[in-house]
Amino acid sequence: MITHSTSLNNTVRTLRQEFDQSFAQPPHTAIAQRESLLAIRMGTAPYAMRVSEIAGLYVDRRIMPLPSPASQLLGVAGFRGQIAPVYDLASLCGYARASGTRWLILLRSQEPVALAFETFEMHFSVTSEEIVSTPGGLPVAGGGPQAHFWDAANSGGVVRPIIQLTSLLHDIQQRAASLIHTKRGYP
Repeated sequence: MITHSTSLNNTVRTLRQEFDQSFAQPPHTAIAQRESLLAIRMGTAPYAMRVSEIAGLYVDRRIMPLPSPASQLLGVAGFRGQIAPVYDLASLCGYARASGTRWLILLRSQEPVALAFETFEMHFSVTSEEIVSTPGGLPVAGGGPQAHFWDAANSGGVVRPIIQLTSLLHDIQQRAASLIHTKRGYP
């Protein structure tokens, strides 16, 4: 005959074994890391940018035009007490220069640099499984430099090439250095 105390002892023994076994198992890593992105459009094409590469997002910021041999340079704008050159993102990515750029992002970099674009859609996040990487670069609608598009994010059935802002910044810096070098008369 099984008594109440025998049943309780069996339950306690089972719970103790399950508890001890939980330490023998590798830790659960089921929590997927999420990456925050901004969804934008250049023309009608959807794109994304990593929030980790951005210091700020601004709308309707005044851009003071400057004469420049760099066709992508729109001018300068003020951000938190500092002046930053503002470049047209569409033209840097191989599109025609945008006709109306309302949105600006300030890049996360040592020297302030901003990029202007037409349409901000939303902030979203994805898991690593929702990002597709292509080492050779992705074909993009603007026919722009594939070097700046290594990954794409799938968000709500829309595949968005992710603009590699650090790569784009490096390209801007090289172009500026080349213009300065040429202007000084160096070969």
